[in-house]
Amino acid sequence: MDHEERLLLWAAREAGVLDALLTEAGSSKEVADATGITERAAEITIEALAEYGYFERVGGSYEPTNRALGFLTKTDVRSIGSAPHALDSLSRWFALPQTMVTGEVPEKTANWTRNFMGAMTSVNSQTIRASVTAAEHAHPRPDTVLDVGGGPGTFAREFARRGADVTLLDQADVIEIVSPLLESESVNLVSGDMLDSLPTGFDLVFCSRITHMFGPEENSQLFESCFEALDSGGTLVCTDFVRGRSARAPIFAVNMLAQTENGNTYSEDEYREWLTAVGFEELAIRDVPGTELQAIIGQKPRE
Repeated sequence: MDHEERLLLWAAREAGVLDALLTEAGSSKEVADATGITERAAEITIEALAEYGYFERVGGSYEPTNRALGFLTKTDVRSIGSAPHALDSLSRWFALPQTMVTGEVPEKTANWTRNFMGAMTSVNSQTIRASVTAAEHAHPRPDTVLDVGGGPGTFAREFARRGADVTLLDQADVIEIVSPLLESESVNLVSGDMLDSLPTGFDLVFCSRITHMFGPEENSQLFESCFEALDSGGTLVCTDFVRGRSARAPIFAVNMLAQTENGNTYSEDEYREWLTAVGFEELAIRDVPGTELQAIIGQKPRE
């Protein structure tokens, strides 16, 4: 989405226009009556939403298209898409001046986690394949893979498709949401705290865009947990925006300021320091082809 579309959707959601159109209202007058906004505002907003493809005129009223499904249903995260999470994030950007003063982010909305999972399912296939390929270059043909914080399993499924025995670990509420999506997939699901203990016995531990959500102490804990999860000679691969390597890293750090209590983006030196401190060797930072991401790689020494 461009920024104008995102702002339009946010305003329509905050004013109740989306909810009205998705439930009882079909015309600008009905939307105005349901929400308390002016009929002029309703008409302009609805026509703009229709132009972006979220609604279409059928007879004398507007009806939602498939593009609006993410605002209508939350049962199957594959139907949610990226737009609802984009609006959740935008709300926190608007609260950023206050966050800069207090250091506290706003409370999560009721559907925050489901919307986040919907956004994760919409990661483009090129990024998925390129990230998994980068991990396999670091550790060719892993037999066992632990996908830490893997959410809806977009990367886990790709590892499984390539022949690995894959375990996905995430928070209990996430596992509850995504388990119906993965019940027919060759992916083992485990709920747990990635900063605490992880299941053990893996050739490869993979983390996709996790480290930016944490502060330095939390990333040290994460890497220590990953080290313990690996078998002797195993490999850790994390993908993220590395400062000094990714043009997206500085602005994404501001996004983390708006979205998280401690998150940031980090330099190559910081990653190397954390990995070395917990015992990883043969460290490397490599660009993930076709993306703005880097692969942060560490090897667990062979006993």
